[in-house]
Amino acid sequence: MTANRQPATGNGAGRYFKQRRLLQSVTSGSQSRARQIMIILAIVGATLLLWAQPVAAASTISEFKVPSPGVPQGIAAGSDGALWFTLFYDNQVGRVTTKGAVSVFTLNTQNSATYITPGNDGALWLTLLNDVGGSTTNQIGRLTTSGKLTTFTVPKASYIWDITSGSDGNLYFTDGASRVWRVTKSGKFTAFPFTDSTGGYPWQITSGPDGNLWFTDRAGLIVKMTLSGKFTTFKVPRSNGSTDDITAGPDGNLWFTLDGTNTGSKIGRVTPSGIITEFTFPGAGNDYLYLSGISAGPDGNLWFTYQDFTSNANAIGRISTSGAITLFPTPTANSGPTDITAGSDGAMWFTEGAGNVGRITTG
Repeated sequence: MTANRQPATGNGAGRYFKQRRLLQSVTSGSQSRARQIMIILAIVGATLLLWAQPVAAASTISEFKVPSPGVPQGIAAGSDGALWFTLFYDNQVGRVTTKGAVSVFTLNTQNSATYITPGNDGALWLTLLNDVGGSTTNQIGRLTTSGKLTTFTVPKASYIWDITSGSDGNLYFTDGASRVWRVTKSGKFTAFPFTDSTGGYPWQITSGPDGNLWFTDRAGLIVKMTLSGKFTTFKVPRSNGSTDDITAGPDGNLWFTLDGTNTGSKIGRVTPSGIITEFTFPGAGNDYLYLSGISAGPDGNLWFTYQDFTSNANAIGRISTSGAITLFPTPTANSGPTDITAGSDGAMWFTEGAGNVGRITTG
């Protein structure tokens, strides 16, 4: 769709007509010719300055149907310039080019492709979940851009979820069984137990600008983890919100989302030292908002997925580093936008639970 943001020309036009009235009164009076010329030149200069102001380009959304019964979920940019995404509840992954050509790969595993991240080896790494709590058959997968999968079985009963590349070149993933894991590219696993007031439920994870790992815990925590496994927790001020996704921002901070009713659902920012600032959504009353994905864009803003479970509004959101929020409704009603990432074409790409992959321009 086209954003409803228009250039603010109204005030400039008002100033122009005020200047015209001033010029007419001067002309009708006994002011000198030189003064009239000076005023005319001032008006011309102001008008040219108004015309020269940059006009913000509108963001537009395109959607591409995925030929699979699986649910598009995690998405990441591949080293081949395409976008790769998981198809949850199925053993498939998808690939979409920046022109919108979609292809699907069936994996040599029975596990469900869950989340995905690029590794520094040119491959994609993904969590492969056997959707049974405490499963002993969960896997981490390494997927080449030609579609070849190598799997490594997690050595303990687990409920694995999100995955990211660490600053040390290894992969790190969250485990609902109160752990964060590290896995090397050769498949060696190390577990780092984590507990909080509710027992510990690490959720989404990212690599921070400080070289540490940062993850959300569903108990309302933002957690910093060093590469050696030392945890520092930061409590999020909240009413009923649940911490969800997290990403590194263009400003050197971490940005995260909170799901909940409008009073509890927010976008948050946390500095590497743990100072938290929250930004609220205007005007949605007590609607329940689900914000499951956030990522930095090439335009210096953060982009996120937005679902209003009360009104069924679905959108892609943009928030500036100063906290200004804009929503862009998706063309498909109840599309279920889930995860989002930056593509090689300068646009943001996202998954939709309704069976699509979407693209939104950033300006």
